[in-house]
Order: sequence, then C-alpha cells, then structure tokens
Amino acid sequence: MKLVAIARAPRDPGEAANVLAGASGLTLAETRMRLAPEPPALLARLDDEQAAALVASLRKGGLAALSIALPVPTSKDRTVAHSFSLGDGGATFVPRSGESMQVRWSDVLAIFRGLRASRSDVERTVKSKSFSAAAAVVTGGLKMTRSSTKTVHSRDETTEQVILVYARDGRATHLAEHQLDFSSLGPGMHPSSTGNMVELAHRLREKAKDAFYDERLLRLGRRPLPFLAGGESRSQEGTVVTLRTETSGSLDVLAEVMRQALAEGLLP
Repeated sequence: MKLVAIARAPRDPGEAANVLAGASGLTLAETRMRLAPEPPALLARLDDEQAAALVASLRKGGLAALSIALPVPTSKDRTVAHSFSLGDGGATFVPRSGESMQVRWSDVLAIFRGLRASRSDVERTVKSKSFSAAAAVVTGGLKMTRSSTKTVHSRDETTEQVILVYARDGRATHLAEHQLDFSSLGPGMHPSSTGNMVELAHRLREKAKDAFYDERLLRLGRRPLPFLAGGESRSQEGTVVTLRTETSGSLDVLAEVMRQALAEGLLP
C-alpha cells in the first residue's frame, strides 16, 4: 500500500480540486476537504498501481504530488541520539547503544524540526443527588432528593520537540528533546530543554548551510492524519471513557513525504 500526498500548496486551489476530482473520482466537496490542510498533506491510501496512476494524473495537472510506501521509516530506523558533538567539518550523533552516526556538513541533505504530541481526552459521567423542594412537596415528603447526571471532560497533553537530520546517503538521526544530553552546547546551553532544541536547530542550520531546512512539522506533527491506523485508541472503564491520541506516527509520515519530495525535486 502507498499514501498519495502533495508536498506544496497548489497555486489555484479551485483548479487543484477539479484536477483531483477528475483523477480520483471524488466529489468536489471531498477534494476540497482533502486539499484544505497545509501541505504536506495526505490525499489517499491506495495500492501501488492506483497510487502511481493518481500521482501521474495529479502531476500532469500541475500538482506537486508523490506517493510513499508503507510502512514509513520510524525512530527504529534512525540513530536515536543521546549526545552529540558539532565540529567544524561535521557532526557526530551518539546513541545510548550501538554505532554513532558521523556526517560531514556538506553531506547533510535536510534538517526537519518538528513536534509530536500525546493526548488523553477523558469523558467522565458523574451522578449526584441534591435536595429538591419540589420533589418534597409533590411526594408529601416521601422523596426529598433529585438525581442528576452530568458529563465532565478533561484533557492532558504532553509534547516533545524532535529534530530529524538526513544525510545524502540515506542515513538519518533522531534528536528528541527529552532524550538528549545538551551539555556539548557549552556556554550557549539554556535552562530549558525547549530553549536547547531551538539553539541546537540554529547551530545545525548555521553549519549545514547547503541543507534544506524546514520547521513546518512544529505545527503539523501534532495533528492526527487520515488514512493512518494506530494513532488513536479508545477505552472505557465504568463511567470513564478515555481517548488516547499519539502523533509520532503522523510526524514520521509527514517527514517521509518531505524527504522524498526533496529527493524528487518537488521541494523546495
């Protein structure tokens, strides 16, 4: 299976909707809805042949379309760095275990800065009793209370910044805010991990001058995506219903769309 996506916003959204409708058989209302999110955005999930045909039609119509294979690379396929060093000639990214990744600055293809979120939405049904003068009067004092039910909503969300560094030979490193030792930043080290991620992104960008840099995933990486399974789970225990949303899969998919779009000349 493959996901079909667009890497850049169309110049004419109305014409783009017509092109997608003609190529996919969707209604104009459906195509407008699929083209509405900020790119990179997913348009369809199809088998290989259908995906190739749709991409060809969309590109013929002037859209920056592409398809990516499932499953996409994740942190398991990258060097998940625990520490790093940034030298004049290149960088070294060191995981907790396994081989380090070394890359020259001239060999860095892309740097993507993103954000992933983990949310829990809880819906709790609460039953209570309170004194009711009306009930007491109507029942002659036999019933003094009134029962009521209300639904209470709450949300808990945690976020984490991530920087993905891609080398031209296909290797990649994964720099996650809560897993990194920032001590090599030296005097430029900030008191917060968020500030340190900003500083690290700035230094990477300054040193890898020829690399493509993009931080759209700071906005887009925290949203659930269509056509993806496993991003949401629902559970119920008694009167409590919990919806859990994890967007790390969304971040991985959008990062792969951008990486492949860059390789195919659809970006910048």
